[in-house]
Amino acid sequence: MTEQETHHKMVVGSFIKNKLEEYEYFLRKIISICNLVNSNFLAGINPVNTSDEDINFTFNAFVNTFQSLKDSLETATSQKIAWSYFSEVRHSTFFKECRNAITHDGMQIINAYTDGKYYIASNIERIDNKGKFVSLEAPKQDILTLCLEFSTDLMIKVDIIADNYGQSIPTQSNVDKMKYIARYMNSPIVPEFARTLFQQNREIIEQQLAAHVFNPVADIKKQTASISSLCAHT
Repeated sequence: MTEQETHHKMVVGSFIKNKLEEYEYFLRKIISICNLVNSNFLAGINPVNTSDEDINFTFNAFVNTFQSLKDSLETATSQKIAWSYFSEVRHSTFFKECRNAITHDGMQIINAYTDGKYYIASNIERIDNKGKFVSLEAPKQDILTLCLEFSTDLMIKVDIIADNYGQSIPTQSNVDKMKYIARYMNSPIVPEFARTLFQQNREIIEQQLAAHVFNPVADIKKQTASISSLCAHT
C-alpha cells in the first residue's frame, strides 16, 4: 500500500464518526417530524403538518447515509463488507432497495398518513441497473418505528465492525499534511491575517500534527452509543 493510499484510508476513517453524526442528525429530524405530527393529531390540530414534504426529504437523506457508512467502513478497514452482513438488521433489505429507488429513480416513497403516523402504502416497483423488475414490499410498520428498529440493529453491526476491524484503520501517515493546510491557506477566500498567523505558527502546527494520533474505534463507538441511546429512549 502506498503512503497516499494509507493517508486516504486514515482520512476516510477519521470521517466515519462524522457520517454517524450525520446519520443521527437526520434520525433526530425524523423523530421530531413524526412526534410533531402525532402530538398534533392527538390534540386535534388540523392540518397536523403543513410541510408534508419534509418527511420525504429528511427520510431520503437519512437512507443515503446507510450506503455511505458501508462504503467508508470498507475503505477505512480494507475489509469487503457484503450487503449480506446486514441481513440480521431489521428492514435492512428494505432500506437498501428503497435507497436505490430514491437515489437512482428520484422516488418519494412515504405516501400515506393515518392516525398521526406516516406509512408507505404500497409496494415500491422499479427496474434495477441490470434491467430486472424489482418489487419491494411495503413495510407494515410506521416510518418512525421502521427507522428506530433499523437503527438499533445497524449500530450493533457497526460496533462489531469497529471491534473486529477497527485496528486496521491507519491512525498516522507519512504524507506531508502541511501541504494540504498550505493549499487551503493559499485560497483567495482565506483572509490575509489568517495566512500571517499560519506562517508565524507553522513550526508549532507541524509539531502538533506529528504528535496527534486519533482513535477511530473510540470515536465510532462513542457515536454508535449515542444513536443507540436515542433509539432506546424515543
